[in-house]
Order: sequence, then C-alpha cells, then structure tokens
Amino acid sequence: MRVKAIHMPQATLLGVYANGQTFGQDSPIHRDNRPSETGKTAVLFCNEHWATCWGGELVFYDHQKQHIIKSILPKPGRAVIFNGHIPHSARSPAVNCDELRVTIAFKTVL
Repeated sequence: MRVKAIHMPQATLLGVYANGQTFGQDSPIHRDNRPSETGKTAVLFCNEHWATCWGGELVFYDHQKQHIIKSILPKPGRAVIFNGHIPHSARSPAVNCDELRVTIAFKTVL
C-alpha cells in the first residue's frame, strides 16, 4: 500500500502475476502497457536467497529493442518500479542454479 501511495498514487491495478523461472526459460522482450495506455509495473523479487552468479536479471532495452539500457540482478526483497512502455525481459537463472527465480509483478494503468 505504501508503494502505491508514494510511487503510483494515481494507478489502477490491472493485474498481479506470479512468475517462476528455471534455467533456459528466458522471457521474450515485451512491454506491459499498450501504446494507448500509460502505466507502471512493480516487480518484487521473492527469493529468500539469490547468489549473484545465478543471473536472472531483469533487463531493460531501448525502444527499438536493440540495446540493453539497464540490467537489475534479483536481490531478496528488492522491488523495481518502471514505466510499462519500457521494453524488458527476465533472464532465466544460470545452469548451476538449483532455485526457482520467483517474482510477483503488479501491472497498472494511470
């Protein structure tokens, strides 16, 4: 509730999505909001432990989906809030990771 009040006071929740990934399950590059919508997404990393060497980054791209502009490693309890028009994808964990990469995504429209 505090996240909404501080970062997205005008937001209406469109959906909540639980995601789990293992090695080899990269997500496609996508946007969370349609061109006609203005919205934000909040992603919460849910694992209690995550080794840096396991990868699983949340990756943001330029609007042409050609270049990486930011990459964020999972960290227990970390939340990332971003514009839903930014192309992004979730990298799967490394082959040596025996954990499920778990996130919850809150997609909104303003």
